[in-house]
Amino acid sequence: MPDTVRAAWPTVIEAHMRLPRQIAETGGRIVAGNAMRPASQAVSVRDNTAVEGSLISGPQALAGYLIVEASDLDHAVWIGRMIPVTDGWVEVRPLLLN
Repeated sequence: MPDTVRAAWPTVIEAHMRLPRQIAETGGRIVAGNAMRPASQAVSVRDNTAVEGSLISGPQALAGYLIVEASDLDHAVWIGRMIPVTDGWVEVRPLLLN
């Protein structure tokens, strides 16, 4: 983990703790979410074969996810812009619901 991430970690944690209230103030709601363990601890399944580690190569990896309730995609993107990140980005996708 780069030193800059270590230095920012308490700040990012504090920002995430404020996030549910901030999202609620926009009319949205966090439904679920979790931080992810490092990609090195992943087990990937491809073509029915399990392999240790992530199939994604490179320094960027999924760090966590949030499922939010938003009025529409624009609202979800607005919420996505509120999510604190130290390095990387937030991807916003609609869920497929039955």
